[in-house]
Amino acid sequence: MAVPTTRFLPLALIFLLGSLTWLLDRAASLPSSAVAINANQPDMLVEKATAVRFGEDGRPLTLLTATHVSHLPAGDITWLENPRLRYTAPDQPLLDVIGERAKSVKQGSDVWFPGKVKMVRAASGTQAELTINGRDMRVLPQEGLASSEAPMIAKMGTYIVESVGFVADSKAETLELKSKVRMSYEPIRTR
Repeated sequence: MAVPTTRFLPLALIFLLGSLTWLLDRAASLPSSAVAINANQPDMLVEKATAVRFGEDGRPLTLLTATHVSHLPAGDITWLENPRLRYTAPDQPLLDVIGERAKSVKQGSDVWFPGKVKMVRAASGTQAELTINGRDMRVLPQEGLASSEAPMIAKMGTYIVESVGFVADSKAETLELKSKVRMSYEPIRTR
């Protein structure tokens, strides 16, 4: 007795559909071929970077540039080579910090400049430009604070100040000197 092939066609289609479903399920559950991320190795490398942080009004607050940037996932740490941080908050004097290297944590809200660093606060109102040359400076851009425990030399107008350690508050326009303070002043000569 001959069996028509049309009777087995629905069974063959169901078997084929079940097999394809099983294969697709296996393919979706295979382990990913992606390489596991080592949190102590950079997950991002950038050459000639610029980052801008904007305020609520859309105006730039900070501008950070560097020749080389590497990001480490462990601790969300970003290392910058030849960094320049410019703080441009409204109604505040322009503040530039230039260093050899910088370590940025908390998405740039805390920046540490190991090694030589120079900070320049622009003149404002009756205050002359302030330049600080030192080492190992910590900058909190959102608070407008810069500090160090290392020796530094500051120049403001005709004043020259040396000290070990300082805290500069850009918003209050103050410079607190920690220890071993020496100051010289040369009066402006008028004829």
